[in-house]
Amino acid sequence: MTIVKSEKIEIEIQKQAMNDAGCRYMVLVKSENNNETKLKILTTDIKPIFKFSEDNGRIVIEKKN
Repeated sequence: MTIVKSEKIEIEIQKQAMNDAGCRYMVLVKSENNNETKLKILTTDIKPIFKFSEDNGRIVIEKKN
């Protein structure tokens, strides 16, 4: 696992609705740091799972939406 500190992070989940799509979902993760932009594209046929948690220094608590 790699940990990357970024100034700005953008996550986009795109459902592929066209008939001949290579996958059902495409997840784009864009990060910016020192005027450098990196983009990671992930694809899957299973709906992405969103999970939010909070680390208070002792334990990690799963947050409910």
